[in-house]
Amino acid sequence: MGAREMTFQLESQYMVISKAAEVIAIRRIAKEMARDIGFNATHCEEISLVVSELASNITKHAERGMVTITPLLNDNCRGLMIEAEDDGEGFNEHTMMKDGVSTSETLGVGLGAINRLMDEFEILQRADHTGTHIVCKRWLYDNSNHGQICPFEFGVISRPKPGETANGDTFIIKHIRAATLVGVIDGVGHGELARQAANAARQYVERHADSPLLDIFRGVDRACSVTRGVVMALAVFDWTQGSFRFASVGNIEVKVFNHDREKLKFVTRRGVVGKFAPPPVVTENQWQAGDKMALYSDGISSHWNWHEFTNDAMSTAPVIAKQIYNTTQKDHDDATILIATWQ
Repeated sequence: MGAREMTFQLESQYMVISKAAEVIAIRRIAKEMARDIGFNATHCEEISLVVSELASNITKHAERGMVTITPLLNDNCRGLMIEAEDDGEGFNEHTMMKDGVSTSETLGVGLGAINRLMDEFEILQRADHTGTHIVCKRWLYDNSNHGQICPFEFGVISRPKPGETANGDTFIIKHIRAATLVGVIDGVGHGELARQAANAARQYVERHADSPLLDIFRGVDRACSVTRGVVMALAVFDWTQGSFRFASVGNIEVKVFNHDREKLKFVTRRGVVGKFAPPPVVTENQWQAGDKMALYSDGISSHWNWHEFTNDAMSTAPVIAKQIYNTTQKDHDDATILIATWQ
């Protein structure tokens, strides 16, 4: 897993880990390398925490192993790859993805937290479950929008099932450079356990909103593996290209009003993210001023038509969301509707 040819002068560094002093040393190396690549102070601390946890796991669980830190360049995007290898007894990946769970009294942040802190995360184990090889990557993205103003307007209504206090639905609206990611997430069922699943998914999406959609779904699948799981639909609108990418797993509905142009293409995969769901199919469609998108959970009926709510040229996204919600909400589940319009 070597790095591609780079334009900055950094080399891979590795250290055999068998005692606490080496954990401290590799953590310092990781922090310094992250700083040299350009990560800010907060991100450097997060990366050093990940390295420290992985190295500590080696000393407590396997006694001896190796941590390697490799600088990366992928399509002009800088980053770091962290690998931790040992010949220990292995572990139960499902259990270790829980927050606050760590092997043998290490830092206790757990692989679930490491998964959220890193953009890519993979656990490789031998068939006999002895020895572990963990590979994770963190990319340095340019999140500035270079002075551009978002051309979209959004309206959202989200509420729990009547009689419940915990909302098992959630949503996301995140600006990344000259793009915006929006999504609706529905934890399986309703109540507190559904809320926990939906929040785990949203937290991962928020941290990794600038990653490719397929990578986001893979990360959410890991983050939600110890929850009930979620269904989720995400769309990324490119302000400059007049297009959007869409991906969905489960029964989050999508409707687009596009002035009767060629029918847009969407592919929704069946399944539950976090429960061995198939990867989504990412589609790309054109988008122009005046178009409108609705994403909504199954607490909203699908029996409605855009023309019922778009006759008034002055209708805003929040007004449209409220009108659709008032007309189509159901009382047997959590309900969320998100409207995105390009002004």
